[in-house]
Amino acid sequence: MEKQYLIDIAAKKKKAAVVFKDVAVIDVYSRETIRTDVAIDSGYIVAIGEGYEGETEYHDPTWTLAPSFIDSHVHIESSMVPPHEFAKAVLPLGVTTVIADPHEIANVNGALGIEYMLADAKGLPLDVRMMLPSCVPATPFEHAGAKLYAEDLAPFLGDPGVHGLGEVMDYPSVEAGSEDMLQKIAQTELAGKVVDGHASGLNPDQLNVYRTAGIMTDHECTTAEEAIERVRRGFYVQIREGSVARNVEKVSRAITESNAHRFLFCTDDKHLDDLVAEGGIDYNIRMAIRQGVKPETAYAIASLHAAEAYGLKDVGAIAPGKKANFVILSDVESVNIETVYVDGEVVARAGKATFEAEGIEVPKPMKGELKLPDLTIDSFRLPIKEEAVDVIQVLPNSLLTKRVRHVFNPDESGANLNEDIVTLAVIERHHGTGHMALAPVTGFGLKRGALAATVAHDSHNLVIAGVSPEDMLLAAETLEKVGGGVVAVSEGEVLAVLPLEIGGLMTRRPYHEVADVLEQLNDALDVVGAHRHFNPYLTMSFLALPVIPDLKLTDMGLFDVTTFSFIGN
Repeated sequence: MEKQYLIDIAAKKKKAAVVFKDVAVIDVYSRETIRTDVAIDSGYIVAIGEGYEGETEYHDPTWTLAPSFIDSHVHIESSMVPPHEFAKAVLPLGVTTVIADPHEIANVNGALGIEYMLADAKGLPLDVRMMLPSCVPATPFEHAGAKLYAEDLAPFLGDPGVHGLGEVMDYPSVEAGSEDMLQKIAQTELAGKVVDGHASGLNPDQLNVYRTAGIMTDHECTTAEEAIERVRRGFYVQIREGSVARNVEKVSRAITESNAHRFLFCTDDKHLDDLVAEGGIDYNIRMAIRQGVKPETAYAIASLHAAEAYGLKDVGAIAPGKKANFVILSDVESVNIETVYVDGEVVARAGKATFEAEGIEVPKPMKGELKLPDLTIDSFRLPIKEEAVDVIQVLPNSLLTKRVRHVFNPDESGANLNEDIVTLAVIERHHGTGHMALAPVTGFGLKRGALAATVAHDSHNLVIAGVSPEDMLLAAETLEKVGGGVVAVSEGEVLAVLPLEIGGLMTRRPYHEVADVLEQLNDALDVVGAHRHFNPYLTMSFLALPVIPDLKLTDMGLFDVTTFSFIGN
């Protein structure tokens, strides 16, 4: 790109390649909507104002142009497809940049998983900025497929696709001054890159520790009060709306016109079926507007604020010198997107991607293989106790759980259905250690059968929630045969299964096919009697994550996140 050429266009000495004439534009700097011409050439916004001429000119008074969206924190693997298919799903939704943390596949395949994600993301119209996983494993209280130390991450910092250090989840390591953790943060800062956070359940004093350590963001706020505490300490707050954690409704109440510049939007973990049915960041915008956030402010949160937080100087606004990454809207408040542009070229129209992407071959070591112990029906029987025991209570549309006490007296099915208590199992699948743990869980509504997945944040061992030991065994055997995935079974029958051959987390199948199978899995929930007002599969997948309170189950046992210690039943 010759700068003088663009200057001549801006000075009206030359025609631009394209000019949108007299259109409404959401100005995210002033948070207002203006009417103006927009001149575009060589992939950049060259000028706004009046009287610009283009080789091609568009006149439609019903159009509103807005900067395209940035998902400030996402695990692409949670969509169950690799980056090249993920791009086809989210670009039609207006997302043209993602800040992606590949810690899911890294927990399974280590550095090889990061290399694969970086390679598969190259050359896409979706700008994928990878954040190096900071906590693999998330804690020492589980067995992951790999361990990544500062020295393992250092070589990646020179990769242009790497933008920083992913969410730091291990608070005790930060406060205790763990040499490896502080080295990860220091080498990231030395490279001039960003450090992301994960501050679930931290009190104000602990937030001070995190911010002092150099951690910049948090996506774990569930209330407006938590968000305000973080903003006052200099954090950027990423307001999350995923498949399980749905926080926009409550957290957006913290937004004011004076503090809005410290808020971003993210999805974190969102299944393809939810992306297709609801949307991505466009859904966050719609929800925020419904909660009373000014539309122009909501669009700024989805674009400019994220760009500024992550130092993305050439995107985030429709203004001279910015890349021509924008959406054409037919309705602002409903975020009805007609067309999506990247570098001045159409990449999606009418909800469909207009580009092709095949992705790269999956390295053989990443192809799913489950190393399970020899399992029998008895492996899934919880011991009967007359006294009350600790039970994990799931909370709808939340990653949090509650620690409750119940007497567990299973009936002939193997569960205590009167109390909605079934068995939860987590089985180590990476190294063949034989580690396995059981715990009672309540809140799924299961009446029969079992649900199982090798998607179990963050170490991604095999997790199963079931009524009968027989069906839990069948679920484990089914996923072992297909190399990992998600399955629903009932009374000896496999109702639906989605094989995930890439590390037990992703598949190369087209994203719309994956969405269809996820719908089959959702239909199976009616057969097993599970609740439908939240996502039981994703909820189950977070029951093994020992960094989000209160009570979780790893392959090593029942874990109290509030005290960071195991408890016995």
